[in-house]
Amino acid sequence: MDELWFNFCGLFSGDDLDLIVNDIRRPLGPTISENVQEIPGMIGNLFQGNSYSSKTIDVDITISADSVQKLIQKYHDLAELFMQIGDREFPMVFYDEPDYTYYGHFTNLPMPTRPYSSLAQVTLTFVCSDPRAYGEQTAINVDTNPKTFTPQGTGEAFPIFTCIPKKDVTKIAVTDQEGNYAYIGADVDPDIGNSPIDNEPLILHDDCNTLAPWTTVTNPTFNVETGVIQSSFRSTTESFKVALTNGSADFGAPVAGKWHGPCMQRMLTQSCNDYRIRVRFYNNQYYPRAEGKVEAYLLDAKGKRIGKVMLKDPGNSEEVIAQAQIGDYNAGAYHNLYQSSGSVYKKRPETIKLKTKNGTKTVTVKGKKKTEQLWKTVNRTEDLSTGTFTDFYGYIEIQKIGNKFRCEIMKLDDKSNPSWPKPIVATYTDTQNQFSAALSGIALYAAKWDITEDTTDPPKHYTPNGLGITDIRVNNIVNGGNGAQAAPTVIARAGDEIKINCEDGHVYKNTALFMDRFYIGSNWPKMQGGVPNTYGFEPDVNDADWYIDYRPSRM
Repeated sequence: MDELWFNFCGLFSGDDLDLIVNDIRRPLGPTISENVQEIPGMIGNLFQGNSYSSKTIDVDITISADSVQKLIQKYHDLAELFMQIGDREFPMVFYDEPDYTYYGHFTNLPMPTRPYSSLAQVTLTFVCSDPRAYGEQTAINVDTNPKTFTPQGTGEAFPIFTCIPKKDVTKIAVTDQEGNYAYIGADVDPDIGNSPIDNEPLILHDDCNTLAPWTTVTNPTFNVETGVIQSSFRSTTESFKVALTNGSADFGAPVAGKWHGPCMQRMLTQSCNDYRIRVRFYNNQYYPRAEGKVEAYLLDAKGKRIGKVMLKDPGNSEEVIAQAQIGDYNAGAYHNLYQSSGSVYKKRPETIKLKTKNGTKTVTVKGKKKTEQLWKTVNRTEDLSTGTFTDFYGYIEIQKIGNKFRCEIMKLDDKSNPSWPKPIVATYTDTQNQFSAALSGIALYAAKWDITEDTTDPPKHYTPNGLGITDIRVNNIVNGGNGAQAAPTVIARAGDEIKINCEDGHVYKNTALFMDRFYIGSNWPKMQGGVPNTYGFEPDVNDADWYIDYRPSRM
């Protein structure tokens, strides 16, 4: 007989939670409620179909421990794990269908029975609001138009269509054999002969995989806040990072009371009076007390600072500040479009002990004088609190059109898809026209702030924050941008990525929400597992690369 187990949120019942699973009991299907209407004078009633709601799965477990005290501690640990805070549902995998995942929440954590003092048995109730189990993401390469294929699974699946045009396009559409379709954009009017207009040309797209266009900065023309420039950047296949020395990030020699690290810059091929700049980067926390930041400065034609986007970890916790700023803080003329740690999740601080040299003393051993090293222990606080931007990977965008500024912040997952239902957005109108300078260049700065661990003798090794820049895009906005024009406009340029996500009912352009061109009569094509499905595409597969991703499901 197979060993029974479950995996909840990536934690195995046995190896990680030290639980014994006695039984897993699931119903044949979801809870069924029949819909009937009583009609006076009629024998019986009128059946109007069934409603199918959640699925309830009972998990019988045994909790064992070496002592009663350890057993009670396990109670507390399991309560922390299984208690539902908020309205999210979490993944659960069972031993007998390891390729499928349920999403649900615990609704019952009852009182355990205690056949022995250090042994307890209890039944956990796991409820799936969506009663279906989902398989691994499956990818289909669209090589014909239309495309017919049979999805895996037996239940409904909600496809994600990805289109990467090979040339500028004014419309993108998907339709299925039932006439369901999703349409983005507008066609050219044949009566007046309008041509597509692009008032937001992309003038820079840096994949951050080569340093060739960048110049190392040692004496900048712009202000680096409380910073010293030293060391250098390195490039990988997908990001700019701090150079390595002996396998560790090298921010240069320790500097008391200042940020220190590498800086580089590049100028644009043209100046942009109005613009949109988006920087995708990350700041990962590996050691709570470590302090690190990564910044991108917006520069004018003289190399002076006119704005900044930043992820900054300035304290002994894992809280990170996200910032979008226009102007120059050091010059005293600036405005923060956004500056916050977001929601902070406070945790109890801990005390760590650091051992450091504390001079020497001379002692006599067997009639001989000897120098002996003295040591002392230094106590420091480690704050385990986290926030919205802890381990943040995503983008911060600043847009200027006339005297109106807008910033947008979105967290992304490891596939660069949005992790939040909607971005953080802030706007500002520059009524005094203080921040009217044109965007002409960009500078990048990654730095750390030395902590006690860096200054002890010998220094205590720790892993500094992981800092990186993965993508930079700059659009030159002319004539108020595409949204200001009545004529058909280019909605996607060659190389842009458009995702029509039928799972969450949104369209994304280069990972950002893109619903302003979504045709109001559209709907969201779906597919049925085990049944052939046919889809048609615009633009054709000769003019764009198309992909279909879906998760098979079964009841």
